[in-house]
Order: sequence, then C-alpha cells, then structure tokens
Amino acid sequence: MDSTLNRKQRDRAKLTLLIICGLYNTYEQWCRILLPFTQWQLLPRPSMFDTLLLNAIGTVAILIGSVFVAQIIDSVGGRTAAVFATVFVGIYQAIICWMKSYYVFGGMQLLLFFNHMPTIIDALIGQLVGENADNKERTKVLMRTIIPTSIAFATGPYLAVQILYLFNPGLEVVQMLCGILHILTVLPIIIIFLPEENNKKSRRIELPNVSSFVNILKDRKMIWSLVFVMLVMGPYSAYDQVMRTHLTGTMLTKPNEMAKMALLLGSTAFIANIFLLPYLQHKMRPSKLIQLSLTLTTGAYMYLSQVTEYHLVLIGMPFQVIGVCIALGQLSAHIMSSVPRSHMGKAAALNRIAQLTATAIVPLVTGYYTDNEEATTLCYISAAISALTIPLIHRYGDFVGQCPINNLPTRYE
Repeated sequence: MDSTLNRKQRDRAKLTLLIICGLYNTYEQWCRILLPFTQWQLLPRPSMFDTLLLNAIGTVAILIGSVFVAQIIDSVGGRTAAVFATVFVGIYQAIICWMKSYYVFGGMQLLLFFNHMPTIIDALIGQLVGENADNKERTKVLMRTIIPTSIAFATGPYLAVQILYLFNPGLEVVQMLCGILHILTVLPIIIIFLPEENNKKSRRIELPNVSSFVNILKDRKMIWSLVFVMLVMGPYSAYDQVMRTHLTGTMLTKPNEMAKMALLLGSTAFIANIFLLPYLQHKMRPSKLIQLSLTLTTGAYMYLSQVTEYHLVLIGMPFQVIGVCIALGQLSAHIMSSVPRSHMGKAAALNRIAQLTATAIVPLVTGYYTDNEEATTLCYISAAISALTIPLIHRYGDFVGQCPINNLPTRYE
C-alpha cells in the first residue's frame, strides 16, 4: 500500500478493506454452513473423523499457501494478492457442491491454497497505519475488522438458509450462487477502490524467502504470541467444527432456528466489540484482557460440556465467541505491531499459520473421540487448554501490547 497516501485516501482505503472483510466473511460463512450437506452426499460416505480429515486437508492447503501469499503481499503487493484470493476462493465456492466423490472433494480442497483474505487485509491495514503509529492506534484499527466479521457471521448463514428454503433452488445452485456473487461483488471493489501499490515494489512474484520468516521467529516474544494464538484457536476450532456438523440436522428440520443461532452469535460479537471491548481496553492492560477472555471461554466450555439441548447450547456459545474474539484480536494486533512495514505480509501470514495449525491438528486429535455425537470430552479438553493458557499468559505474555515497532531491531530487512 502506497505510503504517500493522504489522510482522506487512507481513510477511504481502510473503509474499502472493512467492506471487503465483511463481504469475504459473509460468503465464507455462507459456504461453511452448507458444506456439511455436501459432505453427507459424498461416496463413500465419510464418518465424523473422515469429515474432519477433509477439513484438515483444506486447512493444510491454506497453511502451505500462506507462505506464498505473504511473499506476494511483500513483493508485488496486497492488491494483487487480494485479486488472486478472490478468484480462486470464488471458484472453489461455486463448484465444491457439485463434487460427489470423497476423493475428488478432498482434491478440490487444494484450491484453498489462496484462501488468505484475512492475511491480506491485516497486512494492508498494518501498512496503512504505518510504522510510527502507537500500539493502541494499531490495535484499534485492526480490531475494527471484527465488526464486519461479526456481521458476516450472522448474515452469511442467514442468507444461505433463507435462499435455500424460501426459493428451494437446490443445494448446488445456492452454493454456486455464493461463489459467483463472491467474485462479482468483491473483485470490482478491489480493482476500483483499493489504491495502486507502491512503485518501489517489484512487478514480478518471487519465491518465498524462508530466511525472512526465520529472522522474525528469532524474537522470543513473537514465538510466544503465536503459541498463544494456537492455544486460543485450537479449542475454538475443534468445538466449532464438530458442533457445526452435529447441528446440521437441526438446520434440516428447523432452518429458522439455525438462522437465529447465526444471528445471535453475530450480534453478540458485534455488540461486544462496539460497546464492551472499548470499555475493557480503557480499564485493563492487553495481557490482563486476554486472561479475562480466556477465563470467559473456560467457563463457556465447562457449561457446554453439561448441556445437549439446542436452546441451552445457545446460552453458552455467545460467551465462547466473545472470549475468542477478544483474545485473538489483542494477540493479532500485537503480532502486526512487532515487525517493520515491509514485513507486514509475513507477520500476517505467521498469525494465520498459527491459527491454521491449531485448526488442522486439534480437530483431528479430539474428533476421533467425538465420532458418536459426543462432545462432552471435547468441551473438557477445550476448557483445560483455555485454563492452562491463563497462567502462561501471566508468566510469559506480559509483553503483549507493549512492543512499539520503532524499538525493534532492523534485522528483518
């Protein structure tokens, strides 16, 4: 992102990125809520563990792609990377529901190699804010992305359910519509409204420079930040994937109830980030705020381990979502403030890699034990991981929010 932009142009670019963030996550949630139906139709029919294995293949593809997308951001520019991400993810969303073979479906997960719009948005926002911004300002801007994300968590599933049951065009058509709309709405916004890249950037895509990532990871605080991200994301991802599959039956019989759940979770995250989070940020240090959010998620997982009825699950899930959003937001902002502007893409990629690693590994480990519609063990494991992370934050995470970028060494260059 060009550093010569004036304030008005920067504000317009930030607004554009927030709109892209909202649209991307809307289509992402639209696709995710329909995906279990596609997996049910696969032949041979997958078990719960096989389903989680399919999800893990897609996650690994994204994981590998994060290194290459980071290099595209830092060498060619985030605008070009955003175009790649939109086209490939849109194609995936448009055709995935037509896949009926278990093995072909698994192969199609490789298209998720470019599913890195969150990484691109984080990197571009970091570049827009600039190196001289204090950590509080950087955190404030990065946390704003949670607002359109929260709205998308409600609108994406709601649109999918309403189109499917009001117009009844068929699962494949609804899913294909998702991918087509993704490309038709997001791509023009990127091309028309995102500023041109800095002229100093290269015009050719280079292979990833692994040594740059290694140098960034030499910072002990960066390592701990990424570990904390994994410890927060792992339990959330495991519970989300298993419960999303279990609740698909509810969507078949009571589609309006599933729409209400999506609306509840999205609205909860939206209200928490508009009203609750600013108040807590004013009263508490970032490390203490993360500990508070982990305490909230621990309590939520313990509660969810004791309930099975749908309306009781709805009581616990919003607290889980609030805790995870706050913790990940604070940690992500710190990670992005810990590198020079020229390495924002790599920092965003490392943050994404940490989340994806947890997403890929934890569901496979816990999913094996939840194959028979049993989520109690999963909740206990998630609660234990969240609880154990609290003293780790207290002992090793006091630096969060206290790492101004102008005090960093220049070894990353």
